[in-house]
Amino acid sequence: MKKLKLFLLGVLASLFGVQHVYGLTGDPRELTIYQVMVASFQHDPKGATGYTAMWGPDNAMKNGNLRGIINSLDHIKDMGANAIWMTPIFDSSIASGGEKLQSTGYFTNNFFAIDPHFGTEEDLKELVDEAHKRGIYVILDGVFGHHGGVTEPSPSGYKLDVTVTECDRGPEGGTGNISYPGSLDYIKEVATYWIDKFDIDGWRLDQAYQATQGGHNYWNEIRGAVEELTAKRKARGEKWGTLGYMVGEDWGTAEVINKGVYRDGGLLSAFDFDGKDLISGAMQETSSEGLENGWIDVMTVLSAPTVRGYLNDEVMPNLFLSNHDGYRLADHFDPADPYYYEKMMTRNAILAAYSGPVTLYYGDEFAGNTRDAIGAQKDNIARTTGHLTPRNEGERRLAGYISNAMRFRSKNPAMWRGESKFDQIKTKDGVNVLVVTKQDPESSNKVAVIFSDVDAEVPVDGVSRPVSVKAWMPVFVQLK
Repeated sequence: MKKLKLFLLGVLASLFGVQHVYGLTGDPRELTIYQVMVASFQHDPKGATGYTAMWGPDNAMKNGNLRGIINSLDHIKDMGANAIWMTPIFDSSIASGGEKLQSTGYFTNNFFAIDPHFGTEEDLKELVDEAHKRGIYVILDGVFGHHGGVTEPSPSGYKLDVTVTECDRGPEGGTGNISYPGSLDYIKEVATYWIDKFDIDGWRLDQAYQATQGGHNYWNEIRGAVEELTAKRKARGEKWGTLGYMVGEDWGTAEVINKGVYRDGGLLSAFDFDGKDLISGAMQETSSEGLENGWIDVMTVLSAPTVRGYLNDEVMPNLFLSNHDGYRLADHFDPADPYYYEKMMTRNAILAAYSGPVTLYYGDEFAGNTRDAIGAQKDNIARTTGHLTPRNEGERRLAGYISNAMRFRSKNPAMWRGESKFDQIKTKDGVNVLVVTKQDPESSNKVAVIFSDVDAEVPVDGVSRPVSVKAWMPVFVQLK
């Protein structure tokens, strides 16, 4: 029998300094995405000047630029991420609504130009090239249902139909000012232009439900254009700009998303707001830490999409813990709790063990919080200043744990595409723990993840002696 490799997360790297470089398979389920809010993440004085105002905490940085992100790629790689998602970088500098909206990027006035506050085309090209050298995909943020004053045609001469139109999601979804099908050719060109010119690897799609209009899901045509292009690039032997991953934003339940962006096969991936609420609390309030039903919620999130009410098992809900529109993960926990950092480790362990794409939010690895964000709106309170180093021992331990969790995920395909088997067992000390066993259907790779809310010695099938688990610090075991 081959030697069992036991990975106690947060300990191995600090003891041995192990560095791994894992190949990418091109399967979107393996994605571990690191999200940055461009304006509030990092500023390099050698780059663009940035903005001076932005919706979010008054004391947060607002002059982030592309060169600041380039400088951060090694940290992003060290966190075990294999993709980066940047909030919109398109020119919004003269968009209607003022600088606070312009700096978010979500109200562009030119989909075919980079915002000069963020940088230049040369900066983006360097960023993409440097990311790819590190095995990191680059995902741009596309806003294909509303704009902030686009007046010029596309390079091919297509125009936007800017008629205000209600989306199929109903009153809750509201309206957008990009109307389909009149805007379809223009948007298809946007979606393919940045892939072909800059080798980007996919799109995050803001308010994706806005492209479902008049009983039709226009993501069918937009995704079709992207897939046609990426297939041609693959046929030419291109390594990058071939993934074509597209993930939609819709805060709705599985049922809402099924009837919206997943309808008729429009999109294959959307953010898993249902799962986020279960494990890390609701977007707009902090009264819950998540896991209100204990390990049952963990089992729910780690189950197949259809078990959770999604359309079919071909869709790929993207699981996350926090993002730029709500409270941060750390906001759901009390800093006075002796397991403050460990409880965040548990949530990131669930993320790492999820079969499908996942997204990390900048600063969560350092327990970033919004407690000093006085006067910020709830829906953008998480746009806090980024930093790349821990400020105390707790942050160091948390970042180390997350880094190793995501590296373990990258190394073991059972983590990101395996089926889960759940065993709730009681140890000889009477402790209830959860052991999740995952096996990759395409290889012999098999892993176990052990969850406990107290220190425990846990028996695991295939392991000769019980595995030691610290409270709220799940252990990952690689079984061969």
